[in-house]
Amino acid sequence: MRLYAALVPPPRVRDELADLVSSVAPGTRELAPVPADQMRVPVTNFGHVALNDALRLVEVLRDAARAWPRPTVHCTGSAALEFEGDRSVWSRIDGDMDELLDVGRGVPKVVQPLGFLVDRRKFRPWISVGTITENTSLPYLEKLTGVLDGFSGTPWTVDTLTVFKKVPIDENGGDEAVHEEIPLRA
Repeated sequence: MRLYAALVPPPRVRDELADLVSSVAPGTRELAPVPADQMRVPVTNFGHVALNDALRLVEVLRDAARAWPRPTVHCTGSAALEFEGDRSVWSRIDGDMDELLDVGRGVPKVVQPLGFLVDRRKFRPWISVGTITENTSLPYLEKLTGVLDGFSGTPWTVDTLTVFKKVPIDENGGDEAVHEEIPLRA
């Protein structure tokens, strides 16, 4: 199975963000929106992990998470097409950023002794709200990022780190589920 870690906003925050994105141009084909139930702040990928390694990984994360803060954050601002190969439009996160970065950069640091070599510099406190399509125009993209830039969402406290698993079904995709929810400062 493939594992990755993410921070998942509460449903009201994800719904608020999805509603905002859809309000820009309802029914447009200029963006493939991320469904609200799939919006999250990616932390890091662990790759293919055997069951015993997954158990050790969760145990190490659970121990470390007892010391990680519970930052209060909110969605505000935008990012789009930010790095090579990026086709996403993102909502940026703001708030208790030092504490959020402690969590986001702490995950790779604590799993490195287990042999997981993930780049701790790659953590970006952003939520993907959609992917551009062949129909995306510059005016649409400017309007969407402008709306996101002017938005200040409902604050929420990040109180868990979620480890997701992807299990391949066939060559066309797989199934994704929560593998473990790890409380911060338990």
